Amino acid sequence: MIDPTANIHPSSVIEDGAIIGPNVHIGPFCFVGANVEIGEGTVLKSHVVINGHTRIGKDNQIYQFASIGEANQDLKYAGEPTRVEIGDRNRIRESVTIHRGTLQGGSVTTVGSDNLLMVNAHIAHDCVVGNRCIFANNATLGGHVTVDDFAIIGGMTAVHQWCIIGAHVMVGGCSGVAQDVPLM
Repeated sequence: MIDPTANIHPSSVIEDGAIIGPNVHIGPFCFVGANVEIGEGTVLKSHVVINGHTRIGKDNQIYQFASIGEANQDLKYAGEPTRVEIGDRNRIRESVTIHRGTLQGGSVTTVGSDNLLMVNAHIAHDCVVGNRCIFANNATLGGHVTVDDFAIIGGMTAVHQWCIIGAHVMVGGCSGVAQDVPLM
């Protein structure tokens, strides 16, 4: 279902079954899969792919070449209908990737609201990202990582799978995290 107030460029592909909310803007050369729901006022700039069972909230800005809801990179994943859920007012910059969950990890990858995901950030399967977080360029989360509210992940930082980054924590750029970083 496509709301009549949505503005969709003719070069974009919206599969039957997708739900496109009011005042959504979908720019040129985007792809939106059949099981995707995009909330009111969200903007896909151009060349954005949103696939799988993915729900995106209101007023998000999604920039060129972002890929959201595609199959994850976990070798145990066998095509199950797992999900991505994204809140409201996020800025998802160029080439960001957010992969769907796995059965072993609860079946959902979650991103809260009011986050800034800068160029080339990656959120792997089954991650839980809170609200008002910042991921600088090339920040990468392995599978099953939890990032609490107001955390900042510096540029080119890799967070190892199963780690927890506490609320208000700042992880420096060009670093690796292989253990939990609690709030002090």
